[in-house]
Amino acid sequence: MSSLTALTAHSPSICQRLVERGWVKLELHEQTADPFNQLPPAPAKEVTLTEEQEQILTALKQASAAGQFTPILLKGVTGSGKTEIYLKAAQEVLAQGGSVLVLVPEIALTPQVARRFRTTFGSRVALWHSHLSRRERAWTWHELLKGRFSVVVGARSALFAPLPRLRLLIVDEEQEDSYKQEDPGPRYHARDAALVRGKHAGAVVLLTSATPSVESYYNVLLERFTGQELTKRFGGAVYPRVRLVDLKAERQRTQNYQLILSDPLVEAIAKRLERKEQVILLQNRRGFAPVIGCKDCGYTVFCPHCAVLLTYHKSSQLLKCHYCGTTTPGLEACPQCGSPHVYLQGVGTEKVEEELQQLFPTAGVRRMDTDTTRSRGAHQRILQEFAERKVDILLGTQMIAKGLDFENVTLVGVVNGDTALFLPDFRAGERTFQLVYQVCGRAGRRQEKPGEAIIQTDHPDDIAIKAAARLDAHRFYNQVLAERRELLYPPFSRLIRLLVQGKDQEKVWSRARELRSRLTPLQEGMTLLGPASAPYERLRGLWRVHLLLKSSRETDPGGQRLHHLAGSRVPHTWLERSYQGVRLKIDVDPVSLL
Repeated sequence: MSSLTALTAHSPSICQRLVERGWVKLELHEQTADPFNQLPPAPAKEVTLTEEQEQILTALKQASAAGQFTPILLKGVTGSGKTEIYLKAAQEVLAQGGSVLVLVPEIALTPQVARRFRTTFGSRVALWHSHLSRRERAWTWHELLKGRFSVVVGARSALFAPLPRLRLLIVDEEQEDSYKQEDPGPRYHARDAALVRGKHAGAVVLLTSATPSVESYYNVLLERFTGQELTKRFGGAVYPRVRLVDLKAERQRTQNYQLILSDPLVEAIAKRLERKEQVILLQNRRGFAPVIGCKDCGYTVFCPHCAVLLTYHKSSQLLKCHYCGTTTPGLEACPQCGSPHVYLQGVGTEKVEEELQQLFPTAGVRRMDTDTTRSRGAHQRILQEFAERKVDILLGTQMIAKGLDFENVTLVGVVNGDTALFLPDFRAGERTFQLVYQVCGRAGRRQEKPGEAIIQTDHPDDIAIKAAARLDAHRFYNQVLAERRELLYPPFSRLIRLLVQGKDQEKVWSRARELRSRLTPLQEGMTLLGPASAPYERLRGLWRVHLLLKSSRETDPGGQRLHHLAGSRVPHTWLERSYQGVRLKIDVDPVSLL
């Protein structure tokens, strides 16, 4: 009735009489809010699996038919056709009346994977991630409860979708840190939670990656997971030729100490543009320049609320903090001494974009990072333009490093492979290896168009860079496992990070020292590090001090003793909410120590 009154601009009583006299008929039609309506359809593909893929698919079918919880790690070089295998496995599960849950690490990847499933399985596929509107989420959840969908594809939160008869859970790119829910609580790792849900459902949990986490790799060695491996690229494609460019040597050779793109990379880009082929460039740092300072007095601009440097964003002429969001106008003079000799240092995606536009003025360049993908649907628009070849060079942060499959991309360039290599975190080398290995695999995805990858680095002899360039994953994992065994880090221990935060630095340190005294003495096989200032000592106006509890898996395999220690000796009044101006955050199995 409300729709009729709005349409006719008459009162409800008049509209009611029209209905009563039979002059107007009201019908109720449910409005759908299917997020797939916003996505272009994916082209249908007729796929014939290779012998290697068929063997793995057979193993998956057998595991699913057994009706028992089976964790499987599918490791395969980039472009080996892992997606084709789990599409076929999902087809088998649906034919048996089961349901399938597919998790992807990035919202940017969700539409791509979901479109492939929608093309294969039609309207039985639901899409779920945090960028859906409230109406889309409500509609999708309601339809799930009604049993309309038997496949859900989504990011981390899709794990909790109400799917009956769950028989297959797929965690794509299982190594990604974005599967960890940090703040707000509850904190959980979607990969680990998927294993728990799969165990309760008696389902197959398929973890896939070209560069699995060290923990999952080790679980295969211990036979806790079943290991499957694809060693060849799909469709006869070969892995791109990888070249390392030593930036230190290039700067000395050219006497250009502000070098961004080396001659080998510039020449390779020019060659691809001439052949009407496409290029992907990775620079895992957004903004224009991460450092702004004074040449005269040495002052550098820090965030007033965080112990981090402000990043200059040329597109908005602002200095921004990438942690608390503080912005301030760009500087024309030093705020400390008044000198006009202000300098910019370092390279972000905006600076690389500017360099590309100067070197290749007729090329179409698109930047894909957090700044360009804030609006709804921006991820998909950029990727669609690239797929339609309206863009020649796609430049971006780590969101372009994985899951993308464009047949015309024959060159991948890594502007600086060292951006995360020396962060004070025991996983820094692992993340660098995974990122570089993955992005190189975006090139040469078709047999008729072989690819090339060029990695620029100041540290060409580092094991993470060298192993990624040589595709020597096993050597890298074996070295990392040896280091972590010696230092008692995962997978040889369970960790709990206790982070103390507050506005008063003295109170924070006092609470941290008291926390250490409460946690000691430790039980056998346990170690306590700290208190120490967190690498990012101050964030969002809060001082940060942390302690790290370790428990050896030899004496505490499941971590129960570690959990009991932290739970029994830490007063509940200290947890989460501010107590006497200080907060305590307990993070079990942390993915970052920053």
